[in-house]
Amino acid sequence: MLIQFTIENHRSIRDNTVISFAASKDTSLASCLIHPDEKRTLLPVLAIYGANAAGKSNVLHALKTMKDMIVGASSKLSKGQKLPWEPFAGNHKPTSFEAMYIYNGIRYVYGFSFDSKQIYSEYLYHWPNGREALIFSRENDRYEFRDNVAEQTTLSNRTLDNKLYLVSSNDWNLPQTENAYKWFLEKLTTMTEQPGAYAETVSEIARSDMQKMRILREMLIADLGIFDVTIESVPGKKGEPLITTTHRMMDDNGNTEYFQLLMEQESSGTQSFFSRIGGWLQALDNGALLIVDEIERSMHPLLTRRLIELVQDSAINTYGTQLLFTTHDALLLDLNLLRRDQIWFVEKNEKSCATELYPLSSFSPRKGENIRKGYLQGRFGAIPFIGGEFCLSPIPIQQIHNSSGRQ
Repeated sequence: MLIQFTIENHRSIRDNTVISFAASKDTSLASCLIHPDEKRTLLPVLAIYGANAAGKSNVLHALKTMKDMIVGASSKLSKGQKLPWEPFAGNHKPTSFEAMYIYNGIRYVYGFSFDSKQIYSEYLYHWPNGREALIFSRENDRYEFRDNVAEQTTLSNRTLDNKLYLVSSNDWNLPQTENAYKWFLEKLTTMTEQPGAYAETVSEIARSDMQKMRILREMLIADLGIFDVTIESVPGKKGEPLITTTHRMMDDNGNTEYFQLLMEQESSGTQSFFSRIGGWLQALDNGALLIVDEIERSMHPLLTRRLIELVQDSAINTYGTQLLFTTHDALLLDLNLLRRDQIWFVEKNEKSCATELYPLSSFSPRKGENIRKGYLQGRFGAIPFIGGEFCLSPIPIQQIHNSSGRQ
């Protein structure tokens, strides 16, 4: 479970920025909260709102980049290859990420700083008995270890400048860093938004009849009109199954009839819901953190709401699954669905163009207040400013070219 994530100098995020799943003292929707231990209370869902180009997606992209550097393609770079460094415009300082999370009941804090060429700092702490303990720290080529010092010193000497020690130590099966690494591998999940990305749902249907029934149940609740789904392999097309949906209807005489459609013939909303529901149920079974950009894409607001409700419902979400998503859907700004500390906003600073991130709870809105109306009226910021000064007095193209040094 993620407690908080800190970003500095990544894309439009210039300054130290924190997004937190720690619950406030708000007493509303208390049944949805996650209690990983006796002292800590976490939120199952965080929603991020903001205008286009304000930096919503960059918050998620930072977390995806961190995962990529630990368990993705960027964890396998050879010596001299460039790291995925995307700093704020004109800022040549290292980028920093830090995650505080819980895995198997133990709290960890892991962070690092880097640029395109090397890792500058890296550290990992844990709280195995309620007390902070160092696992390792790194400043350039200087390391500090608490346990298994001789072996870890050997492994650190084998760690490339452009590779994380968390990665290299797990390549050599070091027990001290194994669990901290596994959270990124097993729990941090990005929902794929590419058309036809049905792999997780197909996998769940094939796994067991029970899983198939769970998926069909959700599709019936979503009122998609789908009574059954069949999956068939296509000769000569490895990995591209034929997905057929069965619909039930009544004729004029009241008799039941059935007809079938290929998944490609279904609406884009149905395809989007089908592509997500398998991974959604996997995450609920695994206690994962789901990362979704523009959760409402191609879906009716009620379908989007249903997916959020699955994570918000403690009777369904029994393993501490969390959801972090961006959206423009103002219908989700409902205090019967989300608490005030579950709604966050991003806004781009007018002078610096840097992204600023803040929760709705910082405004102390009343419990009965119409949050949706207040947001659309601009009370909380994070909305587009349409028809402003720049629209009335556009900068000449030649002036832009001259200021950039091009003729």
